[in-house]
Amino acid sequence: MNRNPANSQLTGADFDRALGTGSDSILPSSGFAEAVMTAVHREATAPAPLAFPWKRALAGLIVAAAVVITAVVAAFVWFLRTLRASSFQFSTPRLDWPTRFAPFAHQAVDVLWVAVSLMICAACLLFCRRLISAR
Repeated sequence: MNRNPANSQLTGADFDRALGTGSDSILPSSGFAEAVMTAVHREATAPAPLAFPWKRALAGLIVAAAVVITAVVAAFVWFLRTLRASSFQFSTPRLDWPTRFAPFAHQAVDVLWVAVSLMICAACLLFCRRLISAR
């Protein structure tokens, strides 16, 4: 909403007066313009950054996706076979739960050993990274 409808157009003089470009002059510090031009020249002459080698990485990404999909399908099939093999009888309670869950306990031990080995590998990698970054 314009409060002064008679003066609806702004001119260049109005901008100059509002911005104070009259007697006020701001000068950059000594060497500023040269430093800026040096930085601009350095950026202009710098070589282009290296592109990521997507063609080489594509094969690894496809293999990784195939491994993940295969693992998910194998886990699902294993779950269905285990569910089918265990015939739960809800009418008569069975007290042989240790024998039913023995395969699961054995797999839990296997998972524990895999986790321990992965932690050892991660610790070695972190140690090597720390040695390299110290230089």
